[in-house]
Amino acid sequence: MMPGERITPITDSGGLWFFLWLLCFSLLPLPSQARQNDSDDSIHINARSVEANEKTGTAVYRGNVMLEQGNLSIRADRLEVRSRQNQTEYVVATGQPVKLRQLADGQNEEIQAEAKKVEYHVISRKVDMLGNVTLRQGADLFTGHALHYDIDAKHLSATGDDSHDGRIKAVIQPKKSSTHSTPAP
Repeated sequence: MMPGERITPITDSGGLWFFLWLLCFSLLPLPSQARQNDSDDSIHINARSVEANEKTGTAVYRGNVMLEQGNLSIRADRLEVRSRQNQTEYVVATGQPVKLRQLADGQNEEIQAEAKKVEYHVISRKVDMLGNVTLRQGADLFTGHALHYDIDAKHLSATGDDSHDGRIKAVIQPKKSSTHSTPAP
């Protein structure tokens, strides 16, 4: 944590919590991912260059990196994947900004996220989004400097930065009712 930053725990607030949960689970294919069968889809990575070192288990993709798997799309300037014994341990995407998009099953609106850096710690199942974080689904919006999410503990914390008075911001729209009740005559 940087001097002047404040950690702001976020408690379950309906739509925003579900929205953040979906985003964090969409970063890599997991069995519990929102859209079924995405984890069975091929991962397609397109970049200007790649350097892979089998000895260290590191692959670095550079230059307009595009990763797609099913409904998940990630755009970054650089994507690094670290593996050990054919198991991915750590993934980091950096960019100006990194952009994530996904249309989850049962949702009408696409989840969109941006940050300067996105880290996924596969073994500990933790996601960090750092630098000008923006999450959006429809008219719901979350902004902050950093967002940290522990998938197993289902714990989210976020920080603001000094340029925004150290505060995070959230806009959560009320859920629209699918049934209209009409008064009885």
